[in-house]
Amino acid sequence: MQNDLRSKTVRAISHLGIGGALGKLISLGTTLLLARLLSPADYGLMEIAMMFIGFVGFFNEIGMGAAIVQKTDLTSSEVNGCFAIAVASSVVLFLGAVLASYFIAIFFGHPQLQAMISTLALGFVIGAFGAIPEAFLRKEMQFKAIAGITILAIFIQSVASIALAVAGYGVWSLVWGSLLSAAVSGIGFFVLSPWRPRGRYGIREAVDLAIYGMHVTTTRVFWFLYSNADRAIVGKLLGPAPLGIYGMAFSLATLPNSQITTLVINVASPLFSKLQNDLPRLSSVVLKLTRCIAYVTYPALLGMIACSRELIVVILGPKWIDCLIPFTALCIMGLIKSVDPLLSQVLTSIGNVKKLAVYTAICAVVMSAAFAAGAWLDGLRGVSIAWVLVYPLLSIKLLRDVCRLIGMSIRDYYRSLWPVLCGAAAMGAVVLLIRQALYYIGLPVPAILILEIAAGGLAYLAWIVYIDQHAMQEIRQIMIDLGISETRFDRWPFTRKTQSGRDMKV
Repeated sequence: MQNDLRSKTVRAISHLGIGGALGKLISLGTTLLLARLLSPADYGLMEIAMMFIGFVGFFNEIGMGAAIVQKTDLTSSEVNGCFAIAVASSVVLFLGAVLASYFIAIFFGHPQLQAMISTLALGFVIGAFGAIPEAFLRKEMQFKAIAGITILAIFIQSVASIALAVAGYGVWSLVWGSLLSAAVSGIGFFVLSPWRPRGRYGIREAVDLAIYGMHVTTTRVFWFLYSNADRAIVGKLLGPAPLGIYGMAFSLATLPNSQITTLVINVASPLFSKLQNDLPRLSSVVLKLTRCIAYVTYPALLGMIACSRELIVVILGPKWIDCLIPFTALCIMGLIKSVDPLLSQVLTSIGNVKKLAVYTAICAVVMSAAFAAGAWLDGLRGVSIAWVLVYPLLSIKLLRDVCRLIGMSIRDYYRSLWPVLCGAAAMGAVVLLIRQALYYIGLPVPAILILEIAAGGLAYLAWIVYIDQHAMQEIRQIMIDLGISETRFDRWPFTRKTQSGRDMKV
């Protein structure tokens, strides 16, 4: 990757990282507060409603945003046609969701779902006006603007949800908060984007983009099915309260992925599209970005496993202790789920979405069957075990498909992750030893949690500085790309002798 593109990528990741971190901090604080104001059943009902809304939402702009990012040459009439199609389809989806809400409420046995889904469906129409403008912001890597809108939407959603929950609105505090967030995002992207729907609306010209977008949408639908089949099965077979517990465990366990992986994927989408005709460079970038994600998510996930009991008791409260088993299993699954979205993005960016659609279809069928069997045999624990045992086997197929298409070595892929996994595992072992000693002393649980986190952070830092020297050079190069002078790194620990003796060349 050329220096200017490398620097632009790093800056984009930093903008999204800072904005995303602030947004997640606000969202996490809100979630923890609402967990004490609302019941697991409230969260269970919202999980059911959002499963349907999330599924229908994939058809809202029929993947044309991804098509705009991927295509190199665009005419104004094509984009105007995409905008018209997106708005028209959103109205159709809204009406369809309102009609379907009655049957969904009957299926799950909760009449309140009908009104909840009908209200949330308004977000389709609102979001359609911001879908194409957001795609242009992503195409030009204007992630600073995207991060600002995202933070504003999360803040308004949080304030509204907390206020309504305190006022006694129960699950409706989550509904209205979600709708407000969609409104702020849609309006914000439209206002900040340089694009405006001026001139001729070329509906026919937009057909090619729509066809490509439908392939992307098909892939997303299959992905949604296998990613949410567990919630649907738990909600149907076990009820809202177990679903609320499972949903909370899922939200906590996927925090590192939703923060780190998502922000890298947002930058990788336009970056991979720019490199789609240079496969050797694309392979190199994929390996480096994969390792960068793992440097953050692997220690976070294994650290959360090591102190899972204290984490749940202190943050959520004793009434959520049943989250422990699904939370631990989902953290283990996260070791793969945190890095393989990059592989999916490669297939999308090089225009091979059909192969990705086949893979996600296989996952949808296999994972749904595994979740159903697990729930029937062993409840929440069975569903969690299905994630850990079945999904890793499926992910191997995705890796093989990507490696064959871009000439990347499977051995190099796993080799790039091995030192990161070893460092995170060593950190987890240190945390477990510290945990045993602290319980033996008899410290209170909150103090134990704080000391566990501190010990884990120091252990992982020591691993990077004294053992995984390649990490220090990658950190150094990233800091330089952000504009920090090289002379600032002529000191410990950056002056330690490295394994390769060379700086990272991204």
